[in-house]
Amino acid sequence: MFPTRILVAVDGFRETSWAVRAAVELASGTGSELHVVHVVPTVPELPYLHLAAKERVEDFPEWRRIKGLEVLDEQVRRIGEDLGGTVAASYYREGKPGKEIAFLGEEIDAGLIMVGGRRQAPFERIFGANLAEKIFRRTDRPVLIVDDRGSQSLPVPR
Repeated sequence: MFPTRILVAVDGFRETSWAVRAAVELASGTGSELHVVHVVPTVPELPYLHLAAKERVEDFPEWRRIKGLEVLDEQVRRIGEDLGGTVAASYYREGKPGKEIAFLGEEIDAGLIMVGGRRQAPFERIFGANLAEKIFRRTDRPVLIVDDRGSQSLPVPR
């Protein structure tokens, strides 16, 4: 039986559109609920922030929250209008993206977590885990990484 809930992580980058498109197709083809999450990474306080203008420092979290909600709303709108999908719920979170997405997947009992990805050079793989790997390490849920290879039309041998 296919998962009844699919959680797709969005961030506004090109790689996300591949995962969103695949998630919409998969959800509509299987009758699964589509859930969308956007996580705004928290920025640790830097020691020199007291030197910046007080108004700018105080407005930064609010500005980041507004921009994050705009990204989430745009993705939900795109899923409904451009791709013809239906979003069961959307979530806005702040924190470490890998951790927050994995926790939300468990919280809503997602049967599949989908993220956009890109091919990494071996050097990048050795020295830094990407978002998909961080989610994969934190959850027992299946994680599907969608990249641009899915959009290429390759002939299928008969």
